[in-house]
Amino acid sequence: MKKKLRSFVILTALSTATIHIINRGIHYFATMHNLLQRDDTDDYEWRFGRVHYRKCGEGKPLLLLHDLAPASSSVEWSYTISLLAKNHTVYAIDLLGCGQSDKPNLTYTNFLYVQMISDFIKNVVHKQVDVIATGSSAPLVAMVSTGNQELIDKMVFVNPQDLYDLAKIPSKRSKLLYHLISMPLLGTFLYNILFCKKQIVSNAEKLFYDQTQIDEWMINAYHEAAHIDNMHSRYLFASIKGNYTKVNLVPFLPNITHSIFVIRGINNPLLENNARQYQKYLPSIEVIEIDETTYLPQIEKPEEFCEQVEILLDPK
Repeated sequence: MKKKLRSFVILTALSTATIHIINRGIHYFATMHNLLQRDDTDDYEWRFGRVHYRKCGEGKPLLLLHDLAPASSSVEWSYTISLLAKNHTVYAIDLLGCGQSDKPNLTYTNFLYVQMISDFIKNVVHKQVDVIATGSSAPLVAMVSTGNQELIDKMVFVNPQDLYDLAKIPSKRSKLLYHLISMPLLGTFLYNILFCKKQIVSNAEKLFYDQTQIDEWMINAYHEAAHIDNMHSRYLFASIKGNYTKVNLVPFLPNITHSIFVIRGINNPLLENNARQYQKYLPSIEVIEIDETTYLPQIEKPEEFCEQVEILLDPK
């Protein structure tokens, strides 16, 4: 019995050490090139952590919000920010838990991000802004506009998140996933499997109409964003899987008085359904389609995307 117990302890220790070494190795190789590091950036010291952002251009303030996902960051706007900066003062931020912003060990909720975005506009921008938000960040902006109407003028949602998916609440299963992914060793190992470079390439192939546009730099940047700061983006991932970042937006949509536009990639039928959902509850929403794109038209067709944005945000 003692021999079996000793063998079990030794095997457990070796397994733990092996997983730890693998996790550290993945972190090193994923972040060794510092692709996200830029000189023209700044930080906003928010009460729950440092929010990293880039500011450029002149004109009416325009806030860019990337998709709320562990591998996402302001890199999503790399091909459009210089074009938009010709007519706007552009603020491209890394949401808390993403990119080069802090990734505290806490439960990330819709309300947390609503407060973060509101405080950033109040304390950094100091003016009313137009906002462009991708995917699951779009509902965050909509919620900001309902509670702080004076902060936001026009909103552009790029392939916004499905409203029915948004209405999900934490369940026993989702809470179990939340706790599993939050575990220091095993959770990190599981997270590394799900966000390995091969998986990021596989996800990109589903998000791009023209797969020849998936360049190595972009893949490496997304891979780095998912693993920077010792894979602490897994706390955000745990909250997403736990359904803590979601909110039922349907009751709020009819009360929004701001101008909302939806830009969708025309080559994914599912995204058309998402856009029509928003129109169903707020008929004033205008939907613009960009051909030969799917989830990220700002990357696939940056010039056409920016042309549409300028038309939509034109004060005239």
